[in-house]
This record gives sequence, C-alpha cells and structure tokens, in this order.
Amino acid sequence: MKNLTSLIAIFVGIFFLAFNVSAASNKEVPKTASNKSAEMASLNQTISINVESRQLNVDSNGQALAVFKYAISNVGNKPISGIDWLSVYVNNREVVHSQEMKIDLASPLMPGKSLAINLQVPFVQIQEKFRPIFMDTQAKIDVYPVDRIIRFSDKKELRESK
Repeated sequence: MKNLTSLIAIFVGIFFLAFNVSAASNKEVPKTASNKSAEMASLNQTISINVESRQLNVDSNGQALAVFKYAISNVGNKPISGIDWLSVYVNNREVVHSQEMKIDLASPLMPGKSLAINLQVPFVQIQEKFRPIFMDTQAKIDVYPVDRIIRFSDKKELRESK
C-alpha cells in the first residue's frame, strides 16, 4: 500500500512538473516577440534608408545600369560608422531583384545628418524576365531595406535580424 501511495505521488508530481514546464515555455514566447519589435523600433529610431529616385544609365563599357539614389539619414543619437542591409526590389507584390549593401564610412555619419548614394545595378545581375520592369521608368518598383546591421563609432552593433 505504501508503494502504491508513493507511486501515485510520484506520477502526480511528474504530471504537475510537466504542465509547469509547458506553462513556463509558453510565457517566454511573447518576450521574444516583444524583443524583436523593440529592436525594429530601435532600428527605425536610429536610421532611415529611402530610395529617392531611379534612372537608367550606361557605363563607359556600354553596360546598361539601373541607378537608384538612396538617402540615408542618422535619426539616432550616436555616430554611425557602417551599415549593411539587403535591398529587396518589388513590383506588383513580386520580388524582382535583391542586392546586399555594405557601406563603411570614412568619417562617421553624425546624428541628424544625411548622405546620398547612388547604387548602380548592372542589368546582367537582374534576371532576364525582370529587366523590362527596370527599363520602364514608369513601372513602380518599391525598395525595402531588410536585415539591417548598423555599426556605431563606438564599435557597437544594432541588428534587425536573428
């Protein structure tokens, strides 16, 4: 009888322990989600990356280029020494191109300051079926910066992904 009571007590203990562990792991999920949204808010409060215009161009070798003019603004309060991101080009809800960007600044981008850069995308890097979209200056191409990494002058980093 003692063995039966002990056995029941052990099973009940294991049962409660299993539910307790399950409840604890469920509580951790919202914290991770809120951390990701806090990182996103922090990134958006640190840097602004926008495409101002695009045009077609031909380089000295006769290669066709799609040129995108980016405006990068430091809207945070720390000097930025470098930025990495993935530009995703979208037309009619379809990804038509993506390109990794990496900018290491010779002098830091100070808070409240902006810089303009021209990104040249050679047509040979664009899938052939999407080239007409880039050639049509009236076609709407939305550009989204994702997976951003910001490096500050104090060697700290702020990451959007992972």
